Amino acid sequence: MRHPRTFGVALLAALVAVASLALVAGSGAAGPPLPKATNGNPVEVVGTGVPTPTAFAFAGQTVFAGSGPNEQSGGPGGLFTVADGKATKVPNTPPIVFGLAWKSNKLYVSTGPTIVALEGWNGTAFSKEKLVYANKKKGFPGFNGIAFGPEGRLYAGLALNPKYDHSADPFKPSQAVVSMTTAGKGFKVVAEGLRQPFQLAFPKGSKYPYVTVLGQDKGGKAPNDEIVVAKPGTNYGFPDCTWILPKQEKACEGFDEPAIFMPPHSSPMGIGTIGNTLYVSLFGGTGKGPEVVEMSTKGQPQPLLTGFAAPVIALGVNGGSIYVGDLTGSIYKVAAK
Repeated sequence: MRHPRTFGVALLAALVAVASLALVAGSGAAGPPLPKATNGNPVEVVGTGVPTPTAFAFAGQTVFAGSGPNEQSGGPGGLFTVADGKATKVPNTPPIVFGLAWKSNKLYVSTGPTIVALEGWNGTAFSKEKLVYANKKKGFPGFNGIAFGPEGRLYAGLALNPKYDHSADPFKPSQAVVSMTTAGKGFKVVAEGLRQPFQLAFPKGSKYPYVTVLGQDKGGKAPNDEIVVAKPGTNYGFPDCTWILPKQEKACEGFDEPAIFMPPHSSPMGIGTIGNTLYVSLFGGTGKGPEVVEMSTKGQPQPLLTGFAAPVIALGVNGGSIYVGDLTGSIYKVAAK
């Protein structure tokens, strides 16, 4: 099984090897088997038919699910609402979605190359789309996940340009977490030295986002995946240091150490929080297949959801419940406690 280590269409193309498994698993009339929650709470299907789910946002009772390109058909994914066991495409919205965040009655969407704000939600459609940020310079790597900080700024992970999987990307900014205002102004680099910062979340009381980071899986020993705290001015060392210790002890001197190390190939994707507890979807898992784990902000992951029919990507938290999407196109929900 390959892992989702590169950006955009390339990232999602890396899922082709498992997409066929997802298709087979989801092709039966009864759908794929439900994952099981270790806390004993029932797992329900919120919707089906979201190809390559990447992110969630919540507006009252509305659950938005973002999707990258449809690996089954090769067509676009886009923005969906999920309810009553089905997914409904939201008309006239971006065809590819990597990150979602709801604020002040607007849905902010990372399309990869841009961030846009959708306004005027009436329960079925938006009335307006406004460009928040676009960098038109050649070489801009694009955006992954997005999240709002407690001070109201919008944070985003910058995607990996696959050409620089083992080297520094000469484009600036790149291999970093950035922030900006809701109007796309005041663009700042927050944290650097990050190969593939994917999704972000703010634990209760934290000024800074916790960010899932995908490590290399080619060209020698694979390093641990990471969860980092993107504090202003931090540098986590990539590509000089990938935290393979003690081999890289000297190379990592002077760089900031990740908050949490995850096993190689576990592939942390989505992340959400309830209080100071982190919930993380693992595309690869920790040895028993794709899973969702919970942990404190200091680590020590424990399984929450296991037994997925296909790898998991999207994860969101709303009202004490965990939402997760896998490559069968299914969106699941389970109470955290």
